Amino acid sequence: MTPPTRGSVALIVSFVAFVAIALPLDRSSTLPQQLALSALAWAFLGIALVLQPPAIRIQVIGLVLLATVLECVGSLIWGAYTYRLENLPLYVPAGHGLFYLSALRASSLPVLERHGRAIVITVTAGASAWMLYGLLARPLPDLLGFVTWAIFVRFIVRGRYPLLYAVSFVMTTALELYGTSLGIWAWSPVLPVLMLPAGNPPTGIGAGYAAMDALTRRIVGRIERRVREPAIETSSPVTG
Repeated sequence: MTPPTRGSVALIVSFVAFVAIALPLDRSSTLPQQLALSALAWAFLGIALVLQPPAIRIQVIGLVLLATVLECVGSLIWGAYTYRLENLPLYVPAGHGLFYLSALRASSLPVLERHGRAIVITVTAGASAWMLYGLLARPLPDLLGFVTWAIFVRFIVRGRYPLLYAVSFVMTTALELYGTSLGIWAWSPVLPVLMLPAGNPPTGIGAGYAAMDALTRRIVGRIERRVREPAIETSSPVTG
């Protein structure tokens, strides 16, 4: 096992262990105790980012900022889902960064890359079966799950990183099932304003990271281009 592979495996195992321990602790935590968990999450993210190449570091930070905005809108303003203390736990933005970094590193593991096509097909088939279950076998059809499943399939078919999207879908699904089963957060049975029925969790919610990955890469790319353009203009000779 090469050093980069060992580093990826260590990060993924550490992240899984942290989630497995932190979420049950938050199940009955007070606000000060939740703040202590949040401090640990941010320390974990900070250490992990220091060990990454600058390009990955910028990408993860960009996703954390984007995810935080979406969390504020989705939970605090819209009310599509609600956290246990009806706040936005401060470990959540750090958790998004750790999750995304872990998904990036997992999708780059040689063993997954060698079987990438089979993994993508299997995950897509599983996601489709779960979506149908959410539509047909629940008291209210999980229409949000259907919408997000369609977004996921779009990224799998036309996106640039289908293996990353498949890996993040599996990880998101596992995290959503774990978090909602503990009561850390809960999805509204019917989304406010849109009046769209949703599962707890929605079956296709794993599409969220595919969309955030694409949007983050686009935003970071535009910022980098704007930063480079003045430098190019400054370094070019003056003609008259």
